Amino acid sequence: MSCVCCLSATNAGYLRWRFLLCVVAVLVGFSIWNEAGSMPLLGLPGQVSPNGLTGVISNDAGFADHSFRQTAQRGGLVIDVSLNYPSLGNAIADADIKRWATGIAEAFVENLCEDASDNGAARPGEGAQSYALHGSYTVSRPSAAVVSLTFELWTYTGGAHGNLDIITLNYSLLNGQRLELADLFEEPDEALKLMSDWSFQTLSRRFAGAWTLQMLKDGTSPDTHNFASLTLTPEGLVIQFQPYQVVPWAAGAQTVEMLIERLASAGPLSTVWGVSPSP
Repeated sequence: MSCVCCLSATNAGYLRWRFLLCVVAVLVGFSIWNEAGSMPLLGLPGQVSPNGLTGVISNDAGFADHSFRQTAQRGGLVIDVSLNYPSLGNAIADADIKRWATGIAEAFVENLCEDASDNGAARPGEGAQSYALHGSYTVSRPSAAVVSLTFELWTYTGGAHGNLDIITLNYSLLNGQRLELADLFEEPDEALKLMSDWSFQTLSRRFAGAWTLQMLKDGTSPDTHNFASLTLTPEGLVIQFQPYQVVPWAAGAQTVEMLIERLASAGPLSTVWGVSPSP
């Protein structure tokens, strides 16, 4: 992490970024935020300056919202990172969210460094290259004890268009634990099968005849990676599919809503949704 140079936009670079997102989701990250709430971008050489730091405001869900923007400049490269994240009032959950957000920013810039090393520095006379990571979120409350955060991470690393990643983080406010699939259902494997079947049926109707079914089959197969982003709602959940996962980019990111009653055989936990579904 000692250089930031010109990035050549490649599919390999974005795939590496996707891999790093998965790593961050597991390891959460390790950087420390300073007291002002701003984020030093890896201690990279060159100019690193905060712009428009707004501190803490209130969001619609009643939680504190943290907003910052920072720019790293090095030679002919400008990296802009802007990310919003909430604090929920639970110390364990709030620390986890901060570490996650820091890790996301680090992964993004680290990915640029690795691509720069692979593709070489900017040539004399080349124009400035600008790359960006912008993140926002929405809040859902399946019950008083659980908060579901859905982050939209827009990135631009060159090419015809940017990229979008949908990441969900679900927390228990009772103990601050981040909730995984096994924390939502008595039978997580059954939940995967139910979500897989329902998603394939729904998306097949939505895009009947538009694209080959193989893409839908692969993207909705009962694999935990396919259903890693779940927004929890009082009525059930919303399955978040990444761009390119089930349909081409032109169709956009896809969502599939699923009522809790359709998940009854998987045993949705009352500690998450507050009530048990009718059999």
